[in-house]
Amino acid sequence: MHIIDDLKMGFQVMLRPGETTKKSMEIGQAYSFYYKATLLPLVALIIISLIIAGALAASPLGSLFGGVLGGLGLAAAVVVPILAVWILIPISILINGGLYHLFGMWTGQFKQDFNKTLTATMFSKMPTTIFLFALVVPATIALFPLFVIWELVVLVIALSNQQKVKWNVAFGVVVITVTVIAALVGLILTVFAISISGAVISWLNAVVPHLLGNGGLPTITIPI
Repeated sequence: MHIIDDLKMGFQVMLRPGETTKKSMEIGQAYSFYYKATLLPLVALIIISLIIAGALAASPLGSLFGGVLGGLGLAAAVVVPILAVWILIPISILINGGLYHLFGMWTGQFKQDFNKTLTATMFSKMPTTIFLFALVVPATIALFPLFVIWELVVLVIALSNQQKVKWNVAFGVVVITVTVIAALVGLILTVFAISISGAVISWLNAVVPHLLGNGGLPTITIPI
């Protein structure tokens, strides 16, 4: 398929996911489709980013830094979109697809191979990725949560089609995956925060008395 054809299919995935997300792809085909479908939107994103960076460089804030801020902004306007659209999002597709598939198999709901789950996850990224150039504009950035919901709708429908399960089953797998991962991340962050705070308080208990030179403060402890 040509770039324009892939972009058209990307729009069809967004607007008619019930029909267009039934297409089966291998992992290589899925990524090939993704890169071709997002090429023109990426170019548009870079152009919009350059316009915003140029406006910032021409502003009083930009002049304060003698053009350095403007130069960095123009460079970031090219590098950041490419990094986000063609590196970070594809990596997230692989990771998220792997997690959905893992929990789908763990719950006994997903019977098809991983290619199906990855393809469904890739399809779900079409709304945000294609319209990312519009979402970086300050006037429309508030619409981003709507596109996240749009992604979720496409993801559930695509998983349902690819894994041949009912949509509520696909939705349940997504909810279980997100809930478990969020709980694990929260637990890790909590343990990390307790460890850091304990180390900081121990350091304060050791250092503050010497700084005050009068016996210091009462010893601080944290119940764990």
